[in-house]
Amino acid sequence: MVAAAAYRNGGKIRDEKYDKIHDYSRRSKGVVESVILRPENSPEWTAKPDTLWNTVELGEKRKDAQLAREFILAVPPELDAKEQFNLAVGWSQKELVNRGMIAEVSLHHTKTGNNPHVHILCTMRTLDGDKFSDKKATEWNHVGVLMGWRESWGKSVNLALEKAGRPERVDHRSLADQGIDRIPQPKIGVAATAMKRRGVVDDPERFQLVRWVKSLNAVRPWLRAIEKSGEVHQEGMGKTWWERSLLFMGQARQVTRDALMDTWRTLLNSRHSDGHDIPPQDRGQDISR
Repeated sequence: MVAAAAYRNGGKIRDEKYDKIHDYSRRSKGVVESVILRPENSPEWTAKPDTLWNTVELGEKRKDAQLAREFILAVPPELDAKEQFNLAVGWSQKELVNRGMIAEVSLHHTKTGNNPHVHILCTMRTLDGDKFSDKKATEWNHVGVLMGWRESWGKSVNLALEKAGRPERVDHRSLADQGIDRIPQPKIGVAATAMKRRGVVDDPERFQLVRWVKSLNAVRPWLRAIEKSGEVHQEGMGKTWWERSLLFMGQARQVTRDALMDTWRTLLNSRHSDGHDIPPQDRGQDISR
């Protein structure tokens, strides 16, 4: 927990439990700003990352205890750094700290500048005087609360964009709930990016997975057209080519559906069973019916 906090705030913290110093101050350029938000009348030891997170670490006795809750939120690149940070701080204060959590908010900018985001580390227990309470606040784990946080973050982002005079807007709903026929594209992640950058792996599986999903999404309109009318209607090359491009797909419809939809289920199953991101060559189950 202490190491995680040091990495996110770009600081140097001594881990009292393991007698080890975690120093991420060299990567501080990637950490734009960091702050600890606390409920009113919180004891002073909660204001410093080292005393806060060491107390959290030492206070949990079970080996499998959840030490903190983390939110990783994308912030609009259309906003400047100050607006991004104020957005995250305002939302954290309203939705998390006002519920009794202590939250450390850290704004990160990648070297490319394409993925500005915030890490929010939150305590799992409320304060009881000068110490944490004996029981964790389990009501924070309810699905309804999580969905409320997703919606409120989307509204906060859109409000910030509106105040900045930007036309862009976000939608917290899933693609399915928005009526968008597309498979969600997974994140590549820092681990795979680092492996590729250092040359450990030429083509990490996460990169392969993203290309695979992009390919599936590219052919989904064709698949839907085949399922609906048995043909793919193409445009743009003249009358003769047009006539040749009206393809009867009675038999190919089933083949195409198996090749795409079944393989996607195999992909999901393989990720759960053996940790690999790319599906094996054998066919999966038919999920198109």
